[in-house]
Amino acid sequence: MNKAIEVSALNPRQRNTLREQLLKALQNIPTDGSTNNWSDVYVPVSHLQALHPDRMVVEGMRGSGKSFWTGVLVNSDLRRELGNQLLGIDLKAALASITYSHAIALDINTATRTFPSISELPQLLALPGVTPETIWSVAILQLFPVDPLLEMPVSTDTYNLWHAPIAWAGKNPGRVARALDVLDQRLASANEIALVVFDALDRVSHDLTEVSSITAGLLRVMLNLRFAKGLRLKAFIREDILAQAGASVVDASKLLNNKVKLQWTQADLYGLAFYRIAQHSSAFRTQFERIVKVAWKLNAGRYQCDAADEPATQKLLWRALVGDYMGKAATNGHSYPYIYNHLSDGLGRVAPRIFLTALHAAIDSASKQYSEKPYVIHHEAIKDGVREASTARVTELHEEYQWIDPALQCIKDQQKTVPIDRSDLETIWLKNNAAVLQTIESMRDKALIPWRSGASNSEKVDHLRTTLEQIGIIKSRLKVGGERIELPDIYRLAYKIGRHGGISTKKKS
Repeated sequence: MNKAIEVSALNPRQRNTLREQLLKALQNIPTDGSTNNWSDVYVPVSHLQALHPDRMVVEGMRGSGKSFWTGVLVNSDLRRELGNQLLGIDLKAALASITYSHAIALDINTATRTFPSISELPQLLALPGVTPETIWSVAILQLFPVDPLLEMPVSTDTYNLWHAPIAWAGKNPGRVARALDVLDQRLASANEIALVVFDALDRVSHDLTEVSSITAGLLRVMLNLRFAKGLRLKAFIREDILAQAGASVVDASKLLNNKVKLQWTQADLYGLAFYRIAQHSSAFRTQFERIVKVAWKLNAGRYQCDAADEPATQKLLWRALVGDYMGKAATNGHSYPYIYNHLSDGLGRVAPRIFLTALHAAIDSASKQYSEKPYVIHHEAIKDGVREASTARVTELHEEYQWIDPALQCIKDQQKTVPIDRSDLETIWLKNNAAVLQTIESMRDKALIPWRSGASNSEKVDHLRTTLEQIGIIKSRLKVGGERIELPDIYRLAYKIGRHGGISTKKKS
């Protein structure tokens, strides 16, 4: 018997029970920020190097897990549990060697205790001798007991924590640079290692040029400390910010050639989903064992099954739950790669939070609209899940890239479809006295718009298109007759932009 249709042996009550548990399990899965619960931590093999203290720079798209891993690395309990897993001798030893850990994460409520606020930075940078490197150096030093011999003042003013030490540091750059070396030596002499993790650097300013400049300052500090023994620095940085900041740093290649990209393969995402669901659903674990013939085992307070990470096993299970195809035949598409393909951005990447959102929405749709169908998740419900994930992804990106809305919404407003000629898209952006560009420019005080202040319209168009492509929103293709711009479904569906073929922007009623 073909295992892909075994699930049809479930009666309606069993199918509904499984759907209910899957839905509840996915509702219980944290998809934002970090966690204090070891059972929430799933480690793809491709992420192991991103966790290593020696890999100083980790690049990742929005939603790839930068903040999640920041939280895990600075949580001593979770770090210890990580070390207890079979991560390889080198990584296990590196994690076990960390004595202290601190985060300078600019997206949390306590961020202003570890780094100046957006409103403070311009005034601090205007102080004599103060550079972005000065501010990062002071921020790092203040994570530790300050050496009295340094003579750097520590502010006792609750309402102004940063002016006194940074003003002093601007006048004493040599002492500050030496202080970091002394701190490193002090830690090393005590056989201690302190890990400082940086995250959400895009929150330092509303101006992209300023964000790039301040991030470049951190990269310079990290370059100077790349051979440190006791003080280890690690930064999780968004790809577009790293590209701009790195370009302005002499010898940045010494850091960036060793960077890790935080990416999720199709197998990683299914592995994450199955692992997280298994923690909450006994019905899922039962069906998994029935179909795959391998059981989930309870170990250290969480269910584990190595087979769930294997693509062949994942495909077998998914076909049992959904069917072989996204319709009656292979021409409709195979079910296993369908979600990944349609959630991928222009660079072929999928954010884990969005993958889980699509699954939750698909199961919800299957429960409400397709509950009498023989498979647990009907193929039309999966399309509903992709549409829901598209909306969620656009909403998520709006927090950091507000200017994307006017840049793409104008395609729909002009009743255009994709793919679209590059020249046609640029014409739309320049229409009506460059109304789209003016709208984006008006967001400068609240968003990191992709061009410098005072740029010409031609510069704005170039930077807009390049940045959209750089962060995976659009994809350029050379065709006979010119360049065509494609908009992946993960963004196209939310903006309700038409495309010949592919998923319709409208649900089936």
